Parts: sequence; structure tokens; C-alpha cells
Amino acid sequence: MVSLSNLRFGKTNDDVKAVQHALIAARLSIPAGATGRFGPQTRSAYAAWQRSIGIAGSAADGFPGCSSLTKLGARAGFQVDCRHPGSIAKTSVLCTRNSGIGVDEDTARPFVLEACERTGAPAAWVTGAGNDANLLTLIRRESSFNANAVNQADVNATGPRQADGARLNCSRGYAQVIPGTFAEHHQAGTPNRIYDPVANVAAAINYIWQRYGDISRVQQANPHLPPHGY
Repeated sequence: MVSLSNLRFGKTNDDVKAVQHALIAARLSIPAGATGRFGPQTRSAYAAWQRSIGIAGSAADGFPGCSSLTKLGARAGFQVDCRHPGSIAKTSVLCTRNSGIGVDEDTARPFVLEACERTGAPAAWVTGAGNDANLLTLIRRESSFNANAVNQADVNATGPRQADGARLNCSRGYAQVIPGTFAEHHQAGTPNRIYDPVANVAAAINYIWQRYGDISRVQQANPHLPPHGY
């Protein structure tokens, strides 16, 4: 079994090695061989695999997704688990707010750093990736550093009222994640409470990894580009 959550750029593990063996068997070039480390050579080979199965343009970026990985697994003979290992039931998500948390970047930063540590995200996701994209920019745009922020006006504002008075599916917290996304991408060892600063950001990180592959590809996190939902 190969877990999609283990196939992140910069990671070293047995799941990466299994994918490298599969790519090499598909006659895709990884000059260093199956080292178990997901580096530029593996990303290039995976992008070639994506193109070979009909993924075109910028979507063939070398970051594994569930569909492309499942097809590679079917060819190579391994099964794929696309779920995040810390996922929880949506019914387990708690919507109780925080108390006593300041609404500013200096207060948010330690929480964001802890979320990166919990998820294994690199420090550059806080200080700025190669194009300066970073989580603090994303949070500033999403919630203005208000850990209790809730959006009751967009299309997600549906479902029964919760403990915070807002409807179930509203976007909440620092990174404005919805309960379904929070549950699916929940980080093991963090609270089930969607407003918890570390749990909220950790779920957003896991979501970014799965959907985008790297924060550098998230427009909402790029201070040089206009705001854009992620």
C-alpha cells in the first residue's frame, strides 16, 4: 500500500521508493535511481508519467494526485491510499471558538510554525517559498489573523446551526477551511476543533499538499499576485 500523503516533495520514505521503482519500470528517467527521496529527478519523472496518461499543460507538474497515482499503482502492482491518515468524520468536527487569542501576525506566527512542524511542512512555507508565497500571507487574506473568523455570506454557508451560531459548512478559522476539508485533511494529534489555530492551519497545509503539491502554486499565498480563493 502506497499512501498519497507520503509523496511530498523533499520527503524520504519507502512509499517514494516504490513510486520511483514504478516510474523506472515505466521507462521514465531517474538518473540517481530509487533512492527513496522525492527530489527534482523524481518530480520530473512523475511529470512525464502524468503526460503519458493524458494530463496536459501545467497540470502535469510532477506532484502526485490520487488519479495519476492510482493508475501508476495499477501498472506497477501496488494499491493506493488517498486518505490522509489523520482524517476524522465530519460529524466529529467541533465548532467552538477560541478565547484570548490576539488578532495579529505576531500572535499567528507561532501557531503556524507549530502546524508546519506537526505536518512536516518546510520552514519556507512560513518565511516564503521561491516566489515568496507563504502561509502568513494566505491567513492575512483569508481571516485577517482572526482565529475566530467565520464566513456566513458565501456559498458554503449552508447546513444546520452549530455551537458558534454559524451554519455547519461555513469556512472557519485562520485559514478559512470548511468542516469537510478540515475532517478529510485533519492532522493526527491536533484537536477536532476547527477553530483551533494549529489544527486549522495543519488541515490547510495537508489540503494544499494534496491539491497543489507546494505552497508556491497557491495564488492566495503569493503576495505578488492578487487575492484568489484556494
